Amino acid sequence: MEGSLSHLLNSLYRKKALVGVLVSRELAARYRGTVLGYFWSLLNPMLLLAVYTVVFTVVIPARVDSQVPYALFLFAGLLPWLFFTGALLDAATVLPDNGPLLKKVMIEPEVFPAVTVLSHAVHHLLALPVLVAGTVIAHLWAGSPFPWTLLLLPAALFLWLATVGGLALAVAALAVHFRDLKDLLHNLFALWFFLTPIIYTPSAIPVGWLRRLVLANPMTPLVTAYRSLAVEGQLPPAEVWLWGAAVAGLCLLFGTWVFSRLRESLAEAV
Repeated sequence: MEGSLSHLLNSLYRKKALVGVLVSRELAARYRGTVLGYFWSLLNPMLLLAVYTVVFTVVIPARVDSQVPYALFLFAGLLPWLFFTGALLDAATVLPDNGPLLKKVMIEPEVFPAVTVLSHAVHHLLALPVLVAGTVIAHLWAGSPFPWTLLLLPAALFLWLATVGGLALAVAALAVHFRDLKDLLHNLFALWFFLTPIIYTPSAIPVGWLRRLVLANPMTPLVTAYRSLAVEGQLPPAEVWLWGAAVAGLCLLFGTWVFSRLRESLAEAV
């Protein structure tokens, strides 16, 4: 699997100019003809934030063990989750959508999942300044020191990028042969969302099998590390980093292994 990963990374590096062009094309096509343009990358998570904030502060008050405002706490969980789900759902259709290019032009198939992940990463980065500004304002308002942990946020983003990149490769290859994979992912993500500590903290769950399940969730360390650095101004514990790094590494190795096994059949199957 390590050989497959190095081969894939070398292939993407050689095609970095093409990847950059396709990412720009993807971003331009997504918002072509819209009034708000790139503002949609911020508006969508903001609308979800407003809905979840009302539901879980007014209708069903959530119990969270955090000193930051709940809206900020929630936004720091939603942003990486939307990056994760959006990239994987688009990865499920990216190869069939680019079937003519795969068949008629000499473009390596791994380019297209990479473009999908990077375009969603750009959307994430466009919304990130709002989270950073909210964090700084909240800490200044509370008289807390400047959250210097924001400087380490790229480390958490790297874990998310590796995780999403690996899973996107697996989803893209498998979806060519199993066309209902996207529908399955929709249902999986609906369940997975509530098993991930986005709207709550694990400490709010009574000790038992459900709490153990949430802590064993591979998304839990990624969300925890991101939120701790982005809004709570705290360094995540070492076990969070180790668990998160293990998840990212395994996802990347698994994704490249699946993609390498199916790579030769992709052009004919799309």
